[in-house]
Amino acid sequence: MERMMMLSNCLRRCAFAVTLLAAAPALAAPPPDGASAEAQQLARTRAHEGLKLYGADRWQEAFEVFKEADRLYHAPTLVLYMARCQRKLGQLEAARDLYEQVLAEPLPEDPPPAFLDARKDAETELAAVRAALEAPAAKTPPATAPAPGVAGGGGSLLPAGIAFGLGAVGIGVGAATGLVSLSKVSDIKERCEGQRCPAELKGEADSATTLGHVSTVGFIVGAASAAAGVVLLVVRPGGHVAPDAAGASPRAQRGVVWSAGVGLGRIEIQGKF
Repeated sequence: MERMMMLSNCLRRCAFAVTLLAAAPALAAPPPDGASAEAQQLARTRAHEGLKLYGADRWQEAFEVFKEADRLYHAPTLVLYMARCQRKLGQLEAARDLYEQVLAEPLPEDPPPAFLDARKDAETELAAVRAALEAPAAKTPPATAPAPGVAGGGGSLLPAGIAFGLGAVGIGVGAATGLVSLSKVSDIKERCEGQRCPAELKGEADSATTLGHVSTVGFIVGAASAAAGVVLLVVRPGGHVAPDAAGASPRAQRGVVWSAGVGLGRIEIQGKF
């Protein structure tokens, strides 16, 4: 981990050094008419300070220093770095104006190569800034309201599907164990004489009774899960209650009540062993 941090710091310093060397020729360009050599030297010193601050991610301080340097000795390269500082600070509109200032500024007949590079960089970076400014303002299409009577305005169907699946499993288990239990009961009755049954049938009678209980529980779980699935289908989690054909929510209706339920069933075997 320490080696990775050292490598990252080294690459960061190298990138800053490349930036400083690339900007140096522009900062050493001949001063404009009326600018004194002293002002030019002071502006160059301040510009180097601004580059150091910019390389240290101290963009607000760098912007102020570049602004002061540009006041002493105006150059497109200084305005370019002012725009970059504003872009780093998230002030995209201010950055856009400064980039446009670089592009609109007339160049001398024989401009320094650094001035031409500054204009080229400003054009490229301005396009990215404009795209970033236009992106949040893009109109998103209005959300389509659910059609009347369609359930679940945008909610998930997964909970309802799981509930219906559990319901199907419960009813399936109830039906299967119920059939086996009834079959055992029928067989025991055929082997009994009235209310008297052989003692060896007691184990089968207990097994049939247990299967009957399992069948009852399966039907109860299946019916309850199916009822829950219906509710989850109407009121989807994360969505809203679907309106009816008149646009009223089911909760707002009066005098309409529905319910689902099952009664407990049991299988009884009476006999003397």
